[in-house]
Amino acid sequence: MTTTIRRMGDAAVIDRKFTADEAKAIVAQVKSNGIVSAREKADLKAILTKYADTFQAGSLEIIKALLDPQLPPPPPVGSQTVNLDATNAERPIFLNASGVFTVNSNGTPPRTDLELGEAVFRAAEAADNARTPLLATASKDLRSKTFEQLKLALARVPADGAPPAGMTSQQALQLRASSGAVLLDLINSSSEPELRGPAVKTYEALVRAEVDPRLRENLIFHLSNAPAAQSGEVKALSDLLLKQLAPTTPPYEKWFANGNKTVNLSWTVGQGEFWKGFTAYLKTNGFKAVGAENEHGVSTYEAKINKPGVGETTFRIQVHQGGTDILNTMNDKNLQMVGYDGHSNWGRAMTASVKNGPETPDAGDGKLVFYNLCVGKGVLDRVKEKYGNAQVVTTYAASNFYTDGQGQMTRGEGGQALMALINGVAARNDWTALHTAMNKAADIGYGRTWDNYITPISTQVREKVLDRDNDGQADYLDKHFNYSTFKVTEDTAREFQAVKQDRPATVLDGTKVLVSANMVNTLSEFSGILDRANPDSKVVSGGWYEPKPGEPKDVVRFAEQKGRDGKTEYVMTFNARYSHMSEEAMRATTAYEFNRFMQDGGKLRLTPEDSKLAGMMLFAQSLSVDEGYRDGEVWKNFLNRYNLPETVSLSSVNSALASHTGHNYAGDSAVIAKLKTLITPDALAALKRPEVGVPVTIL
Repeated sequence: MTTTIRRMGDAAVIDRKFTADEAKAIVAQVKSNGIVSAREKADLKAILTKYADTFQAGSLEIIKALLDPQLPPPPPVGSQTVNLDATNAERPIFLNASGVFTVNSNGTPPRTDLELGEAVFRAAEAADNARTPLLATASKDLRSKTFEQLKLALARVPADGAPPAGMTSQQALQLRASSGAVLLDLINSSSEPELRGPAVKTYEALVRAEVDPRLRENLIFHLSNAPAAQSGEVKALSDLLLKQLAPTTPPYEKWFANGNKTVNLSWTVGQGEFWKGFTAYLKTNGFKAVGAENEHGVSTYEAKINKPGVGETTFRIQVHQGGTDILNTMNDKNLQMVGYDGHSNWGRAMTASVKNGPETPDAGDGKLVFYNLCVGKGVLDRVKEKYGNAQVVTTYAASNFYTDGQGQMTRGEGGQALMALINGVAARNDWTALHTAMNKAADIGYGRTWDNYITPISTQVREKVLDRDNDGQADYLDKHFNYSTFKVTEDTAREFQAVKQDRPATVLDGTKVLVSANMVNTLSEFSGILDRANPDSKVVSGGWYEPKPGEPKDVVRFAEQKGRDGKTEYVMTFNARYSHMSEEAMRATTAYEFNRFMQDGGKLRLTPEDSKLAGMMLFAQSLSVDEGYRDGEVWKNFLNRYNLPETVSLSSVNSALASHTGHNYAGDSAVIAKLKTLITPDALAALKRPEVGVPVTIL
């Protein structure tokens, strides 16, 4: 198929003269949306080769300049360079009079693509951290020049092409991500139609061309939250692009292509008490066994559902017991849905299933994953990291079920929600209707004030628990997608000691911070102490922080604020000096510190000793449900770092936890009472002292 660019080239040489004006017209067409794709570059190269003998004076240079955009020019002599980080809290970044971002205070532009990438990266970090748009105080002329330089930077790293020489594909991806964050800041900073309009078109082209699903989602989500997206053309674009981030329907166009009327499901039920109740529920809802039923193998059930205006749809579901193999069928092209109904094993069921699941070239495109377990959102980030193109449904908090006298499930919210989903799919309902029906079906969680099923349209909730760039900051807060991560070697012997890292906090890998924040929310669900203060997962990961000179060097910080929905939330940041801490120690420490924060803020109102015992119970419970094996060593270092009595053994706390009531596995007043009988009077007396249970000061 002949492209517009090639047609324009063919038309230009009818008279055997390729003029400068005709070259400019072609260049203008290529740059009309601000993005130069690899396909467009290939078209331009083909024109240069095919019509080499027709180019008139100056015309060849015009096209070559687009094919190989030059690095930024130096600023005019004597011009002013703007310091974009006047507080010097981050790494230095400047904007020169030519609209070029540079790390040099004298305005000298980057000399290589890697230096350009570093400069734009720093600018994006500054824009992400700015309370108001970073470029709002720049003149219109300077913002216009900056826009042109951003387009040139993007032209060097087209999403559908190879990176320039000397730059890896990951570095090219980072340059696009950083340019997108700065471009969004420019849109928010520019109210002039003649600047905002083209910038919006370039942003749209950047999103539509991006092949990395994580970056594409990030760009769409933060455009939707941008101040400029509240009205006008920016809102119109945001509403349009949100359909990619929050699809309006399941992938019906793939499921029912070529006249297909069958939906195949691979379903795993938790081992033990789930199989009989789940399969019985299917049969009471019109499903019939196909062949023999085998509780210890794979059983198939089928139902035909007829809906007005749609006709008959066949649903075929294969059921087996498991827990670490939930996603093993993700590469089966004949399946539309993959799901699970069972215990979460503190998130380890899905964590193991993600590890064991196959790599898929399409990242799960066309699949709907529905895993029903307690607090499924806590592992949503890991699921989406591996299967980024799949649509996912999971739980916000606990998912409940009834049992009979033998402990077997009789009715559960997972089965009820699945049946609501199946009936909705049979009617070809959109996600708005499916979301409502699934949450209405989940009727065992009495007293909920939230929708317990997170669906693809639960945008805000998903972005609070996702960290697609692994920098530790939830996507909800993170406008700059950061691929430039650096993992610090984990060392148990020093993990409770502050260590000055050799990389800035902004580029440290922060996966552990996100996991830790999510674990606090999960533990709160099963704590008779924290459920009073955090019943609805208020903790949001804010990534790392670098302590400034002279300020307190807290291990963990929590900041209370009002979220976009007007409800209270707590943004958690972790001291970058502890980025070498293992995940098992970090999440346990975070749970202890959140308990301390709630107590200090008057939200728990426990006695000093009870509060510290509650925190130690949370620490111990986190250790017992992680995948680590150094519990004793971590516990010993924790007691030492927090000036806690060394006579309080981990075994005594675990023993006391067995006395919990109901589902308070992470502790309650009964566990506190039991633990007091298991520790020495001296230890209990020590816990009453204010200096006990707080981090020992380390200079």
